Amino acid sequence: MDYNTRLVIFGAGTLGAVCGLVGVYLLLRKRSLIGDAICHASLPGIALGFFASVASGGDGRDLSFLLGGATVTGIAGALTVLLLRRWTILKDDAALGIVLSVYFGLGMMLLSLVQQTREGNAAGLEGFIYGNTAGVMVSDAWLIAIISAVVASVLLSLRKELQLLCFDASFAASQGWPTFALDLILIGCVLVVVIVGTSIVGVLLIIAMVVIPPAAARFWSDRVAWNLGSAASMGWISGVLGALSSLAVDRIPSGAAMVLTSSLLFGISMLFGTKRGIVWRWFQLSRLRARADDEHVLRSIYERLESQERAPMPRGDLRSEAIPLDELARLKDWTIHRTRRVVARLVRGGWLTLGADDGIALTASGIQHSLRAIRRHRLLEHYFARWAELSPEAIDRSADYTEHALDDSLLAMLEKDALAQGEPIEVPPSIHPIS
Repeated sequence: MDYNTRLVIFGAGTLGAVCGLVGVYLLLRKRSLIGDAICHASLPGIALGFFASVASGGDGRDLSFLLGGATVTGIAGALTVLLLRRWTILKDDAALGIVLSVYFGLGMMLLSLVQQTREGNAAGLEGFIYGNTAGVMVSDAWLIAIISAVVASVLLSLRKELQLLCFDASFAASQGWPTFALDLILIGCVLVVVIVGTSIVGVLLIIAMVVIPPAAARFWSDRVAWNLGSAASMGWISGVLGALSSLAVDRIPSGAAMVLTSSLLFGISMLFGTKRGIVWRWFQLSRLRARADDEHVLRSIYERLESQERAPMPRGDLRSEAIPLDELARLKDWTIHRTRRVVARLVRGGWLTLGADDGIALTASGIQHSLRAIRRHRLLEHYFARWAELSPEAIDRSADYTEHALDDSLLAMLEKDALAQGEPIEVPPSIHPIS
């Protein structure tokens, strides 16, 4: 790997990491589209920087003039959004839409004028629109490294203050924190990152690097510290892989490659994230449904035996009497197939036994688990009966819906309430007839 390739990978990876870092706070602050407004507003600044460079005797490709112009119009775009939101009746989406369209239209008009000049065809300004990793030089890499280090230092040193601003700005203001100054610092960091990143990712796609990695990180954790690390890591991976793709295949814009890589990481996170991923949530819901079905079956068997005065003893019995499988299916209003599936799972867990004649009996473990399920259910029934004017059938259904979400603290509160009413808390009697 030659020196220029290492330089490009370093610049793209560093930029991606700092984009992910600043994007976490921007996403939590619900200000992601302000970055988009800054991106589009910087386009006319690049054209104005070109004209300023030519007027000063340059060839129009002086990076200081181009980035300086982008900074000026980017700041103007951000301030325009803030002023429209503060001094008019426009909502966020309308203000952002106006600024995006007006500044981008102005930028396209100025770029067309640039192309009509003698220096415009050789200026290479299209790299600022689509991104150009191949054009990264040593000075650009140092600039990206310095800016990234400064932005990361500011964000990490103000981590607690920015967290408070993002989660409860009103409380922060009431405690005397300078929320407006913190907002300006955050927007300033976004502005600097966006302007520096235009030469690699392009003005149209740099905002994606600010939004997509933090959004992907949210599927893995709710903790801000983890999100910062995850978003920075995903941004770095997107930058490195995107730069390599752009260098390996001709005519692939670097910005598009980086954004598509980050989108791939977002798709993986959306599917397999351990906090909000689709597959993980489906797995968790499946476990909860299976647990609810298991407890309903154990409770139904015990209550059926209880109604026939054949209930096993809470202590001492190693096995209950059996009931037919089809009778259990009729009690639960389930199909035979579903009933067999749940019973087979409980047999594997050692809570039920299934005889050759399809007779189902509770084991010693099954008796204890069924008693715990009945206890939670009936404590809830008695609580609802005291505080809600519902029919016994409605109370039974309500307890069915909520009993599986009880944790130890809620169960203790129900026990305390039952003791205050003089009710038994071991296995309270049912408030409705058991069939």
